[in-house]
Amino acid sequence: MSAERVFQVLLCSGLLAGGWLYGHYWQKAALPSEASGSGELRSENAELTRDLDQLRDELAQVRSLLSKGSLAIPEDLIAFVEKDSGMVFTKAPLAKLAAPDVLRNAAERNLDLLFGKGGVEKEEQAWTSLGLLPANTKLRGQWIAIETLGVRGLFDLTSGEILLSEDFDPMSISDSGALVHQLARQLQLQNHPLPFSWKSADEARAWQAVHRGAAAGVEARYMRRSAAAEEIEWDDKGDDREALLLQLSPTMQGLANFPYFEGNNFAKKAYLDSRAVYLSIFKKPPTTTFGVLHPEMPPREKERTHSSQIGALGILLLFDPYLGNEAAEEIAHSWVDDAYEIQATTLTWRITLETPEIARTFVEGLQRIESKGRSINIDGTHVEVTVPFQK
Repeated sequence: MSAERVFQVLLCSGLLAGGWLYGHYWQKAALPSEASGSGELRSENAELTRDLDQLRDELAQVRSLLSKGSLAIPEDLIAFVEKDSGMVFTKAPLAKLAAPDVLRNAAERNLDLLFGKGGVEKEEQAWTSLGLLPANTKLRGQWIAIETLGVRGLFDLTSGEILLSEDFDPMSISDSGALVHQLARQLQLQNHPLPFSWKSADEARAWQAVHRGAAAGVEARYMRRSAAAEEIEWDDKGDDREALLLQLSPTMQGLANFPYFEGNNFAKKAYLDSRAVYLSIFKKPPTTTFGVLHPEMPPREKERTHSSQIGALGILLLFDPYLGNEAAEEIAHSWVDDAYEIQATTLTWRITLETPEIARTFVEGLQRIESKGRSINIDGTHVEVTVPFQK
């Protein structure tokens, strides 16, 4: 019998036994005062307490066992994910329970894998200097909180394992949906291993959006099927995550939601097109966030030697609070390339846009964003922005 099955049996037994013991205790306690004061009742109460303590200890031991070993994943979930995704697991899916600190450590490893050692801090410096993030933003801490607060599961990119919260309930449909999401990511990675590295943070963000967006689609289809079968109402919004995002800057909200909105739309369009098109987004995902935002446009992919890039998504998030979504999208739609460089005291950002007219609109938008000591030069479709380095 698997550890998960043992846990379920013990849990049910424990609840039944606990309920019986609790009822038996109060039945005895309701006897006349002469009996309740007897040594016999005190002895029986002590025995009941010992039995309950023993059950708690046994359940704790089984949960500890589960946290160290792999969970038995239901075959129906595996079959659903394989059929929906059009791929098969090359090796048995792995999942295990994980304490909050284990989830946080995995989230941090994922960040360093995606953006490189020190990449998060470098991006924090650049995005703060350009006005994308408020001063004193602790980007690493905010990312880890977004990735772990209230989550039912997390996929560890470095180990290929699914980590589930300690109170994961295999009988819960919503928790099963969360497991389906992580299974979809594990399936994607088994069939299409991680690239050795990404040439830019923008490319890593595009890759993540495709994979997470596709996994969110698998989860949504599973939940709709389960809700229809069980005649239940389903809400796919995480209250804890939404509450956290409302406390953060619009840029952080946009970055966090990018995989689940734009990434999901990108994967959904491919899914509805054909199986071949859907599988192609994992074989050759977009190398820029522009490619995720505008799959209908020809790719604007160049041989990049720099990793410091704001990208079309960053431009969209920069201008949206000041110009509105429509104008911000028009500028981001005209993105061709960009790169920034951090010197000792300044940050220099060079941007290439599609037309001189859009370049002028870009500059006009920048002038609406307050920044001390900033200089802007424009030459046709090229814009160079220099700002004092904000520490």
